[in-house]
Amino acid sequence: MRVSIPVALCGAVLCGVLIAQIGLGEDAFVVKVQKKVHDLQPSRAEKRFDEIGWAPSILEAEKIAKKLNRPIYLFTYNGKIETGRC
Repeated sequence: MRVSIPVALCGAVLCGVLIAQIGLGEDAFVVKVQKKVHDLQPSRAEKRFDEIGWAPSILEAEKIAKKLNRPIYLFTYNGKIETGRC
């Protein structure tokens, strides 16, 4: 923890120096960052994942399934999901 604070402060100072050297005004820098953030946001197709009716527990899922007369899809995994193997 002791090393990370000075490193972060040096990084912040260097970023300020770089911005000053490049000649970006504050407004131009803010616009550039906002555009980058906007470009990195998920698309509408990528947000379809949020439309899934997630349930906090299997008991809650069963209640909802009975109420709506819908099946339950149970997803389980063993290991590291980020590897694509589940």
